[in-house]
Amino acid sequence: MRAIPLGPEASIGDFARYPGCRLAVTCAMCGWSKGYNPERIIRRLRELKAGGYTTPLDVVARRVQWPCPGCHRLKWRANLAWPPELTEAEARRLAARARN
Repeated sequence: MRAIPLGPEASIGDFARYPGCRLAVTCAMCGWSKGYNPERIIRRLRELKAGGYTTPLDVVARRVQWPCPGCHRLKWRANLAWPPELTEAEARRLAARARN
């Protein structure tokens, strides 16, 4: 996954600015990573009454409570990222679709 450069104030709701992006949860120790649909994560945070669109990405990472499959530790980072199969043309198409 190619990370989207965001500042420390980034929230999970910023995914709307980047059509087609995923929420990448990455192990800070070994680098293992998995992408999730940001809308699904926001829906789950709301069900738990633990956040929503304005939840910072570092808070999302702290809520991950399962050990890394690679190194079995619990130190996670969260970021928005482009999936590897998303081409630049497809990203432009999704942006135009969301805009219109």
